[in-house]
Amino acid sequence: MSLFRGQGLTLAAVQLQIDAGRREENQARAAELLADVAHQGADLACLPATFATGLNFPSIRKDATPLDGPVMAFLAEQARTHGMHIVAGVLLSEGREIYDAAVLVDPAGDLLGLYRRASLWEGEREYLSAGEPLDAVATPLGRIGLQVSYDLRFPEASRRFLGQDVDVVVCVANLFTEFSHHVRSLARARAADNQTALVLSSGSGENRFVGMSYLGRSCIVDGLVQGTDADDADVLAEVPARSREGVAIATVYPRRRRKTSDGLPFRADTATTWRTSYIWEGR
Repeated sequence: MSLFRGQGLTLAAVQLQIDAGRREENQARAAELLADVAHQGADLACLPATFATGLNFPSIRKDATPLDGPVMAFLAEQARTHGMHIVAGVLLSEGREIYDAAVLVDPAGDLLGLYRRASLWEGEREYLSAGEPLDAVATPLGRIGLQVSYDLRFPEASRRFLGQDVDVVVCVANLFTEFSHHVRSLARARAADNQTALVLSSGSGENRFVGMSYLGRSCIVDGLVQGTDADDADVLAEVPARSREGVAIATVYPRRRRKTSDGLPFRADTATTWRTSYIWEGR
């Protein structure tokens, strides 16, 4: 702990190659990477969207699991084993509804937050149900906002977090390489939009049903970096391009970041000029 910066918060973006339908194998590789980041002192580890099953539309009902199923049991066990918070993407079944969801689990293995992806592209709507925006989740680490994949493309999907003093936004993702040109820029923009740190934990691998590969390129960015001429000083860590698996780890200092944020007029000016329901709803 620094006298001036306060307690550090170590974030880890875990990038995993996801093999559709091979839950046990995916979980085994995820466990190895989680052990790695735990050894490096991670307080919050983040796994990609549908990390355990992939998102394969022909087998989506067979692959999806409920909240009391094996994927959540695995995440709870890993959180307890390593004594850290975990955010992960889960293909979630609730009755006849299937959601592309993100969950937040605490070190005791308890579920703190559940977000069902609200942003669906047209081709997914035959297979997935749309969720609703979720308020930030209060944790001992700070206030955490959850997003999934396509949400990153829409400023509106995270804008409510600005009014909720979010410390970290986590976007668990599986993003197609063909549409990836702007992904790094989008992550940086969403962090700056909301004066927050952002963790993009993105999967790699192939989606044989649509004949496209997933991007990877997981990263951690800080939308409050100031006082530097370096073009990418806000990119704190990232998994190199073309890497199938790996981790990106960075430490941020919430107390110092809140002080910086409170000293800027952006939040108040946004409320005055752009007062819309998706920003301030839920306060």
